[in-house]
Order: sequence, then C-alpha cells, then structure tokens
Amino acid sequence: MRQSEEGRIAFRYRVDRWVNAVVTRIMGWITPRSSEQPVNFRQAEIKKILLVRRVFRMGDSILATSAIFLFRKNFPGSKIDFVGPRISKVLFENLPVDHRYEVFPSFPKVCWSYLTLLRQVRQTKYDLAVDVSGSSAASGSFIVGFSGARFRVGLKGKWDRWFNVRLHRPSTINKYRKLPELVGSMGLETELIFPTLVLSPEEIEGGRKRSQALIHRDEAPIVGVFVGGRKTRGKRWARENFLKLVTQLRAEGARSIILVGPEERELIPYFRGVLGHRVPVLFEPNARSFAALLANGHLFVACDSGLVHLACALGVRTVANFLKDNFDRWGPPADLGRIVHREGAVSVDVVLEACRHELLRISPVRADGSAFDCGACRERRSGSPGSSLSSRETITTPKGLRG
Repeated sequence: MRQSEEGRIAFRYRVDRWVNAVVTRIMGWITPRSSEQPVNFRQAEIKKILLVRRVFRMGDSILATSAIFLFRKNFPGSKIDFVGPRISKVLFENLPVDHRYEVFPSFPKVCWSYLTLLRQVRQTKYDLAVDVSGSSAASGSFIVGFSGARFRVGLKGKWDRWFNVRLHRPSTINKYRKLPELVGSMGLETELIFPTLVLSPEEIEGGRKRSQALIHRDEAPIVGVFVGGRKTRGKRWARENFLKLVTQLRAEGARSIILVGPEERELIPYFRGVLGHRVPVLFEPNARSFAALLANGHLFVACDSGLVHLACALGVRTVANFLKDNFDRWGPPADLGRIVHREGAVSVDVVLEACRHELLRISPVRADGSAFDCGACRERRSGSPGSSLSSRETITTPKGLRG
C-alpha cells in the first residue's frame, strides 16, 4: 500500500513537471526574446520588487530567505513581495515581506493558478522582478518574464529569453552561498546572510513547554532526530540505524525526540513498539508548530532533506547525514552544522561521533549551573585523541577543493 502511494506521488510529480515544461516551451515558441536592458540598480528608482522561487520543496523556499533580507537591506523603503509554494506562505510569517503569492503545484490547479497569479502581479506594476532560484529554471523564468516588471532579472541559460537583465551564473555551487553572490552580481550591496526564519515569542514558548513535557523536564540536552528523507531518491537512512542512534544517545545522557513527517508515518508503530515511553515519537503536521519544537532543541540530526535547512534557518546546530554525493551543493556551512558523508554508506558510529562533538560545542547548563557532560563527551573533553575534530572532517573533501 505504501509503495503504491509513493509511486502515485512520483507519477503525479512527473506529470506536473511535464505540464509545466510543455506550457513554458510553447510560450517560448510564440514570444520573442527580450532585449538586454542596461541598468544601475543602485541609482534606478525601485519601489516595488517581486522575488520568485517557484519550486515546491520546503528546503528550496527556506534557502530563498537570504534574498529577502538582502533586498530589504538594499531597498529598505520598497514593497517586497514573494512568489512561492504554500509552505513559504506559512513559514515566511514575521519576515520582511509585504505580500506572499501562492502557486499551486499540481495539475490542473497549476494552470488557472498561473493565470490568476500573473493577472495580480501585472496589476501591481513591479519595477523589479527577480528569479531567486539560483539556477536557470523554466517556471521561475516564466513568472518573472510575464510579470510585466520594468526589470526582469535571472541567470543566463536555457530559460533566459524573458529576462531583460541576464546574470552570469554564480561561481559557487553551494545553495547557501549562491544568492548572496547573485545579489552582488546585480551591483547591489551584499554579504553572506544565511537562511533565516523568525518565530514569535509565543511560538517559541509554546515549543519550549511542549519539548519539556515530552522529555519530562529533564535538564539533559534535547536532540531532535528526523527519521525521514526522500526514499525514492535514496536519501533515507534505514530505520534500524535511527533506532541504534537514539538508543546510544540516550545511554550517553542526551534526550532524543524522534520526529516524523507525512511521508514517514508508517514508521511510528515501529519506533513506539521498540522504544516504548523511553523516547517520544512525534508527528506534527503544522509547520510552524514543528519549527517551534525544533527551535527549542540543542541539536538536530537528519538525512539530507528540507528539515536540515529548516533547523539551520532556526539557528539549531545540525548534523546533516548525506547518503548521496551532493553535499557540496546542498550541505550547510560549518557555521550552521556538521556534514556527515561516506562513500557507499554512513555508519551509525560516524553520525554518533558527530553528535558527540556537537554536544561538546553546545555544553548546555543544568539548573544548578553545572555543565552537562555525557560519559563519552567527558572522555573527549579530557584531551583524548579526536577531541579536536573540526566541523567538516567527517566528510569527504568537497569537489571544488580536491586536487
């Protein structure tokens, strides 16, 4: 039953992509290529800005938040709106965005939603529209191109015909660094701003109370462990590996909370049956409630997924387990977390070692003021071999740095 559902989702995803590609290609045949428009964005009058990130995965939307802060810094008094999926409309509350447009992902809604979107966008009469995907994407190019904005900005490539300001591709392939470089290539002020989400004080307090209730107000560090990942892409660790990890973390003094997403709900009976009440297993469908719970943890562990980017955007140190050789592109920088990768497979011991070193960095304080120490961490703090492990020594060398 579960395999049938996954197959249906994969088929629908392929159909949606095919429909989008066909519509975009037809529009490309019947519309002329836009002429290049020279512009100095520091001097141009820009009052209304539209940022577009159409891809529907959570991680893609979160990674686009750095562009929001950079454009707000360059144009503090301008209206800045964002086009993205429903999840961005939910997560982007409290960000410096004036309006958020939603695009539906699935056929046939995608057809009329594009028409509605473009009508609303064109009525607003934007001065600047920018594809902030960091790549040459058909759908983003289409929305920016038909936005009616004076300046339509995106990367040079296969789908650049509707832009009138075409940018060279960023030199970096890492998604955390692409958008700051893209903004700089427009001649605007830029800096390395990492993706950021903002929760209200009430949301944070609600997440704190909930997490404390789950671990019975223990003073030990809280480690959130997401047991999901896109199984069809080979990004999900075996459930036995997660079980061994949380069991060992508990034995060493940490308190884990197993987090389950919609695509992993069939794993709930397995973990609850084996772990009982020793480790809570939680499915939280509300994205902001999930984020509030995550924000109150000391450490987050997950395979390559959108939740890695969610944790990083909330400022939670993250151990990102990459089963594929794509960490150069999607992995968080050492400022935000630790990437774990091994050719072939990642062992539980390697991930556990990364968690130990992250817990050493955090060193949460107990109620009596004493620092927390798990047994394994005490051995490393005493100066035993391995205590100086850096944030990226648990991965293979990034491609751009290989000899």
